[in-house]
Amino acid sequence: MSRTSRPTPAEIAECLTHHAQVIQTAAGPVEYAERGQGPALLAVHGGPGGCDQGLGLGEFFRVNGFKIIAPSRPGYLGTPLDTGRTPEEQADALAALLDALQIDKIPVIAASAGGPSSYLLAARHPEKVSCLLEIDSVCLNYKPDVSPLEEKLFLSKTGIWLMGFFMDHFPESVVKNFLKTESTLDRHEIAARSKEILRDEGKFAFLKFLMVTMSERFQERQDGVHNDLVQLAAITQLDLAPVSCPTLIIHGSADKDVPPRHGEYAHATITGSELYRIGGGSHIGFWVAPEAHAAQDYALSWLRGKTHT
Repeated sequence: MSRTSRPTPAEIAECLTHHAQVIQTAAGPVEYAERGQGPALLAVHGGPGGCDQGLGLGEFFRVNGFKIIAPSRPGYLGTPLDTGRTPEEQADALAALLDALQIDKIPVIAASAGGPSSYLLAARHPEKVSCLLEIDSVCLNYKPDVSPLEEKLFLSKTGIWLMGFFMDHFPESVVKNFLKTESTLDRHEIAARSKEILRDEGKFAFLKFLMVTMSERFQERQDGVHNDLVQLAAITQLDLAPVSCPTLIIHGSADKDVPPRHGEYAHATITGSELYRIGGGSHIGFWVAPEAHAAQDYALSWLRGKTHT
């Protein structure tokens, strides 16, 4: 059995500056970035985000032998919103990207707000998706539960500067606040979890990376954020019954942002799907929970089994 690798903080940071390019597709221009060698894996980012976030979401898989192809969903970074506003249009844009790259079939991973377009890619274009790995993904009605203060803190130029300042000088405070926003853990659990993340350089590096993809270059992500909020609020429940490929749904049991009922609905609706619960996992538990490495190892084994690598 091959040894499992973990991305270093430097490798995670490199995802922020990795080269991206725009390709013309039948749906319109799509920005994407490629990183790594090996079987291709499509990584669909959440929101706020972009192809840089997609690379980071897939970095664990890259260091274990996959090539990550990470598009920017419409409205994010170099992909114009006109390429696709609705989840259905964004799914078709992902299919058009695969056509433009001359990829017949590919495994797909997605997280959070990347859920609708990736689920519907598998539902609407089943010939293109070999297997589907969803991590705390949206598939039901979604309206973020954040206060006006939290919105200003995360989504304004001044707030972004303050977050960077506090991350550099008071990192434990920032990690606690993030977990409070993204999880249903109590204050004692948050305090213990924050210390654990700060002790693990890989987990802390991922959290710092994620916050950059949610905030820096925000003007270039803003159209996508606003569109996501409109589109996800309009969902009642996605029709996932047509999804026929092998599907692994991973969800944190303490996810406050996208509650576990999303994963439970997807599992109940997709025939033959598997649901992996991360006990006490926040919205980003797959990367920072105490059980993160076990969840990652399970996902990698599952993915290798479906792609025969």
